[in-house]
Amino acid sequence: MKKNISFILVYIAIFSVITLQTCEVCHAFWIWQPKENGVVNPKFAVKDSPSEQFEYAMQFFKDKDFKRAADEFVHLTDKYKDSNIAPESQYYAGRSFEELGKYWFAHENYQKTLKNYPYTKRMEEIIEREYNIANIFQTKHSPKLVGDLELNTALDKAIDIYKKIVENSSYGKFADKSLFKMAECYRRQRKYNEAIDTYEILLTDYPNSKLLQESKYQLAYTTYEASLDPDYAQESTEEALSKFERIAKSTAIPAIAEEADKAIDLLRNRKAESLMNVAVFYEKQRKYKSALIYYREILSKYPDTSAAGQVKDKTAYLQKRIKK
Repeated sequence: MKKNISFILVYIAIFSVITLQTCEVCHAFWIWQPKENGVVNPKFAVKDSPSEQFEYAMQFFKDKDFKRAADEFVHLTDKYKDSNIAPESQYYAGRSFEELGKYWFAHENYQKTLKNYPYTKRMEEIIEREYNIANIFQTKHSPKLVGDLELNTALDKAIDIYKKIVENSSYGKFADKSLFKMAECYRRQRKYNEAIDTYEILLTDYPNSKLLQESKYQLAYTTYEASLDPDYAQESTEEALSKFERIAKSTAIPAIAEEADKAIDLLRNRKAESLMNVAVFYEKQRKYKSALIYYREILSKYPDTSAAGQVKDKTAYLQKRIKK
């Protein structure tokens, strides 16, 4: 019995020592704060003034500890959101995430800066930084290098950022560039209607843009791409052809004129092949008069195409069959 009591007393003594040591450790790292209605680790506690907190966070930024810097800048904007230094802190939170390569978090913090502090002196710099971030997402390589899902997610993020740039700075130097890039993203996603609409906004709202001629060309080419997609609500090939012909006549940029001429040749050959397929179908059905109409259309409208060279002898042959 005495041995059992002695064992229990020893156990209690050991437990008490461990508990006291543990409590000392706990006390060193966590403190109850009634105002916060919870425990706070002094190591991560917000400083007593916005300026102190900013300098504290900035020191981590200068030391390239960007993760800790981001946390401390965010702490400032949470605790002192109405202080005159809060806009700068929110901006540096974005900078910290950007340095970490966490570009979407950077974008979100930049957006908070513009939304909560619209008169920030960092407006133009933030717009440029967001444009560069969008370009990072937009320039993801082909689906062969990244998965389709990952590629589309990246392009969606790029589109979202480009949209925000246009919303936040519709008359800034990156607005027309963002619309042009946004249209490219839509094209890569095969969202041709959205791409066409975006190019048309650029052409309408930014008539003095340096991207005007290139946008006209890309608009025509996107219309052509849509006509090739069997799963898509197609624009007519003739409409795309008409747009390219207008570009070839009006552009003062030789490179664009040359590309437009190539597209015109491609579209004319495609249109001629389409007519020939219809003509061959009617010929197989022995509806020679109908077939002859389409063969003649190829010769009259598209005489310089490869299809025209294949059907020259067809017209004479079918006329003989019709007489018989």
